[in-house]
Amino acid sequence: MLRSRLTTVTAALLVAGPLGAQDTASRSATLPPPAPTIQIDGFLQIWYLDGHTITNAHDTYRIRRADIKLSGVISPRVRWRISLDGAKLLNLTKVTTGTGDSSVLRDVAVDERSRILQEASINVTLMPALRFDVGQLILPLSLEGTVASSQIETIERTMFIAERARGGGLGDIRDIGAAARGSLAAGYLDYQVGLFNEMGDSQNNTDQNDQKATIGRVVLHVPALPELQFGASGGIEGGPLVAQRHERAGGEAQYRNRWLTVRSEIMGARDGTARRLGYYALGAARPTPDVEVVARYDSWDPDLHNETGVLNVAEHEVAAGASYFIEGGATRLAANVVRSTFPSGKVPSSTLLLLALQVLW
Repeated sequence: MLRSRLTTVTAALLVAGPLGAQDTASRSATLPPPAPTIQIDGFLQIWYLDGHTITNAHDTYRIRRADIKLSGVISPRVRWRISLDGAKLLNLTKVTTGTGDSSVLRDVAVDERSRILQEASINVTLMPALRFDVGQLILPLSLEGTVASSQIETIERTMFIAERARGGGLGDIRDIGAAARGSLAAGYLDYQVGLFNEMGDSQNNTDQNDQKATIGRVVLHVPALPELQFGASGGIEGGPLVAQRHERAGGEAQYRNRWLTVRSEIMGARDGTARRLGYYALGAARPTPDVEVVARYDSWDPDLHNETGVLNVAEHEVAAGASYFIEGGATRLAANVVRSTFPSGKVPSSTLLLLALQVLW
């Protein structure tokens, strides 16, 4: 009796299976597609420093980066992207007034650039050679300034980007605006050009004046040698006041294959009356897929016409080190030794040992 019932149930399932599949197929043609999944990426970088430079503390641990990146698909041509950096330090801007030999604090406000929101953009692809990005974006300035931190060969970026307390920030900066980007000439020419509130001054904030910054970057990939590329980037923002005027102009060259990277960049800037200049040359070799050795010569002058103290002296830096990649590059152990010298002699030379553990997911 039990065996006959099992036989009946089995037969019913065999008949119902194809019928159910047909019903599912018919309904799938009328139902909307499932909601797109959200992709979550992250990057965590922890430092240990021993020694010091102008912009780095003495013996200490430091959470240098704690990035969370969210992205998703709205439709085949529309995507969105949001990124946060939980390791950013919240800074304050202070307004003071002078009274005799002393100053009085008049107002304090949060520096909006120091908030953890990095990027927030909507990306619309109109055709293969044209995409529009609207929102808070990475400004297209310099090669190293547009590459993710996890892909930089040294632990810290070049000085004209990293030394923001000394007039740097000429790359790896964000502002609110709209930009067009794409590739032309069978993919050999990449371009990006946009109109932004400022040159990084109004990140997470509205524009504080009526001027806009026009910024762009072009990269040429050599057809006969795809590992070799040349590029240029720059921007300009005018204004009725000298202090409102900002200019950027730079050039780049890179040769990169599986085993070797050779790169050099130069970036000049004018902010009000201050003129700045930075450049570097870098070489990195990968004798095995898990090991990379790197050396970089770096020069940064935050004010070409003044050498009065720590904030404006010219600096030369030599960095050398190695990285070991674990699990196919998702985890990286790195060590750099950085030697800083100052041609003016107004600041003593210094040496920094920098160790980093980073994880990318």
